[in-house]
Amino acid sequence: MKRLATLTLISTSALAAVGVVAAVAATHTTHPATTTTSRATPWCSNATIRISVGRANGAAGTIYHPIIFTNHSTSACLISGVASLQPGNSGTPFIPIGPSASNDSMGMMGIEITLAPGQSASDDMGVVETGNYTVSTCRPVTVTAVAVRLGSISATASFGPYSVCRLRPSTTTRLLARGTQG
Repeated sequence: MKRLATLTLISTSALAAVGVVAAVAATHTTHPATTTTSRATPWCSNATIRISVGRANGAAGTIYHPIIFTNHSTSACLISGVASLQPGNSGTPFIPIGPSASNDSMGMMGIEITLAPGQSASDDMGVVETGNYTVSTCRPVTVTAVAVRLGSISATASFGPYSVCRLRPSTTTRLLARGTQG
């Protein structure tokens, strides 16, 4: 009986604490609908960005291909985050092959990068050597392109050929960095 009474007391105290926190939060909450912030620099989009693939760099079983986002407009724009990368074959439509790239930046905080006209930011697409896996767990296939998505940016970049696994993730992506080296 004593145990049950203690649980009830804790539960009642917890409810009271939640009520106090909710009341305090309600008095200090700003409403996005009524709060306006004007951003002097707009986010980059398909209209302002061209995507290309830079020179590959190798490292212990993984080849890194910089995916380069270049501002080709006449005004600055903002870019941030981790691009979603999907290996595949170019064409109309793009043919995705295998799993999309896994994010190597989990838990890291991205920064907003302001790209003036002509400036670039990049993301490294890591491509693990498919020979590192058994054929039965990988099922390697040759591809010639990558679909790239980041915010409102969506494009396909042709390059390669390179080999990926059909059955398991064999490509990686990470946070954008300033410049063209990923």
